[in-house]
Amino acid sequence: MRLSLLPTRRAWQLFYAPLLAMAMGLMMLRVLVMARVLDVHAFAEFSGGLLISGTFCMVGCLGLQPMLQREWPMNLVRHQELRGLVRAAQCNIVAVVCALLGLLGAAVGMSPAGMTPGILAIGMLHGLSQQLFLIATVESRSRGDVFRFALQNFLRAVAALTLSSAAAFWLGSAEFALAIDAVVTIALSLSFFQSSLGRVRRSAAEVFRLAARRLRVVRWDSALTMMLIMAAGFGLLNADRWVASDRLDSEDFARYAFAWIVLSIAQSIQVVINASVYPLLARRFAEHGREVAFRLCLRVSASILVAGSIAAVPLCLMLGYGVRRWFPQYSEVQALFPLFLATGVLRAADFWSSFLLIAGLELRLLMLNLCAMAFGLMVWTLLMRPWAAGVITLQDVGWLAAFLSLSAFLAAAGASWSLRRG
Repeated sequence: MRLSLLPTRRAWQLFYAPLLAMAMGLMMLRVLVMARVLDVHAFAEFSGGLLISGTFCMVGCLGLQPMLQREWPMNLVRHQELRGLVRAAQCNIVAVVCALLGLLGAAVGMSPAGMTPGILAIGMLHGLSQQLFLIATVESRSRGDVFRFALQNFLRAVAALTLSSAAAFWLGSAEFALAIDAVVTIALSLSFFQSSLGRVRRSAAEVFRLAARRLRVVRWDSALTMMLIMAAGFGLLNADRWVASDRLDSEDFARYAFAWIVLSIAQSIQVVINASVYPLLARRFAEHGREVAFRLCLRVSASILVAGSIAAVPLCLMLGYGVRRWFPQYSEVQALFPLFLATGVLRAADFWSSFLLIAGLELRLLMLNLCAMAFGLMVWTLLMRPWAAGVITLQDVGWLAAFLSLSAFLAAAGASWSLRRG
């Protein structure tokens, strides 16, 4: 029997979590570098571009990307290799068309929430790059090859941090930093997708022609439902940022965006864990049914809630010291940290949406998200009474994020519990 000192493929998978966490950490470090290097006004522009980018990712594929994420693991179980690649190519086609429409809107002078057309255009380009990257990396996640997924994210994080930070340092330009990030991400995405095409005996041109012809037979009712689900989910996670962009002045929006890094880290932690949990949930559902998948989801969510609650207090102290030491221009945001840490724990532990999507309950999830958003907004409006004072503070907007996250978590968890035996 041959003994090898090289790690096996399964052993390599154990390294995905620290590598992916490092990649997410580098992306968070990039934002901190921007806050340090750029002035407050330029950092507000950078944050606005990221907000537009995230909004584009929510609608950029018209619901095809979440369908791809749900279907590709099942395609692989059923040995339908080409079907997943065709769906991925369809996602790319639709994303490019949506980005061109967005750029056309910027060209005619659209300026949402007080942002300039230039920021809108750069945000759209950046959003397209993020969408292409998400599409290109679904294949590695679907195969359960989470180490390769982590490596893809790490390569992108290193390149984006290095080049965009250099652009910000030398030019002091938020737009140029976002543009560099977008170009690097698009190049890596094309490389990763080309690698995926090597698994079938078809050229890229053949796959894209087949994808374009099959666009007319896509279940657009299901895809658009998925898009509405993403829109509702995005609203639950980001409505506070749009309110901040619209109602706060440039400096206060920059401060709120700086504090929002805490929630970004929480969502990144959820992404790190979900990179392996989502395909595993899909396989458990395909092999054993809904109840087994629910029990796995419950264990993961409860573990994150407990671990996050324990870590919150020391993290709050560390964040306060870090702001006082390195970012004194953002010292006003320290009051937001306890609230954002509690909200972040909820967001990091929310895997119920994944369970409901895998179980094919996308319409139910859409209704839950809409109701949760309406309830959270109602509670916030009644308690904060933003019309009374005439001025919205940083803390007021922070409470909106907390109410929306809590209502979404409880609604999805309750629905998953009641539907676990279906």
